[in-house]
Amino acid sequence: MAQGLCRTIPMTHRMKHMREQDTFASRLTQLIREHNTSHAEIGRVVGVSGQAVGKWAKGGNIEYENLKAVAAHFDVNWIWLRYGDEAMISFSERRTGSKARRAVIKDIVDNEQRLRLALDVATIGTWDLDIIGDQIVLSDVAERLLGVEKGGFHGNKDELMAYVAEADREHVSETIGQVMEGRETQFDITHGLTQGTSRVRQRGKLVEDDAGRPVRIICVITAKED
Repeated sequence: MAQGLCRTIPMTHRMKHMREQDTFASRLTQLIREHNTSHAEIGRVVGVSGQAVGKWAKGGNIEYENLKAVAAHFDVNWIWLRYGDEAMISFSERRTGSKARRAVIKDIVDNEQRLRLALDVATIGTWDLDIIGDQIVLSDVAERLLGVEKGGFHGNKDELMAYVAEADREHVSETIGQVMEGRETQFDITHGLTQGTSRVRQRGKLVEDDAGRPVRIICVITAKED
């Protein structure tokens, strides 16, 4: 179960207020009040200034990693904190299925076919990131390309970064993070690996629900040709 899904919220004046003004800023402000904490204290936990937290509480943009840190501090689900109760219901009841996944992969692979005269499908790997559950599933080929032991990966984006060369890790993490937040809809990145001198190319696309909220990322990964 995703973190914080079992959080019980009593039907109080707080809930009435949240329905009237259901925004990230209002939820963050209410949590700060409930926990009797300050912008400065939250800033120390996350690693930013109290002024930055104050901007978030007034509707300013918050980056994905900071959002996850704030949600973890308050022990709430980050999807709820960012999008609210209706989003949690939507995500729980309707998960984008394999049909959409196949369509996204086909679109990316079709682009690859236009770039290459001969396509060996054994060299194309895929991974599927469930944004809600914060879990990534790698195909067998993706495992091989990244240097992962077969069946040995059971993790999230942060754990996937362990296979990215240190020199490229920050850029790759930020690029994928922007798509997870919905600030970008796709990415196309090339990077080195922690094992060996090989490089791979990753092309991913965001899949959204009917309300336009990010649900998952589908990525195609291939070996980078010299």
